[in-house]
Amino acid sequence: MYLDKKKIREKYKIMSFDTCNNYCNKSHKKTSVIISITSFPKMPRVQKTATNNVQDILYLTFADMNYEDSPKGCMQMEDANKIVQFVNKWYDKVDTIIVYCDGGVSRSAGVCAAIMRVKEGDDWPVFDNRSKHPNMTCYLRTLKAFHYI
Repeated sequence: MYLDKKKIREKYKIMSFDTCNNYCNKSHKKTSVIISITSFPKMPRVQKTATNNVQDILYLTFADMNYEDSPKGCMQMEDANKIVQFVNKWYDKVDTIIVYCDGGVSRSAGVCAAIMRVKEGDDWPVFDNRSKHPNMTCYLRTLKAFHYI
């Protein structure tokens, strides 16, 4: 099933850590899940609360690098497989899927674009957004984990 453009904008949110942390500190009527991508394991994390209506959070740690720059530091297929399992579990159960990384520009954009491509048939909101620069390793590995490519 393909959503219209307005519903796609409502279903997916790409955020920085600060924006997501602010989101988590507020009350929301709509349900959401969060894919959290941080550079280092001991970085601060967003949290579920009784009022923010966040149903679950997938915590991942990998650097904002492409495979060509650092095969070991970039997103691994294990990370992509966790994303697919998480999205498939929650996709029909929540209103919004939030993907955040430190700056909300590269890793989160790559992962979110891939999810949108698979689930909605289009990733235009990410690739047409001048403030987003999707990490292509994240994008391609997530597509591969979904068996899209």
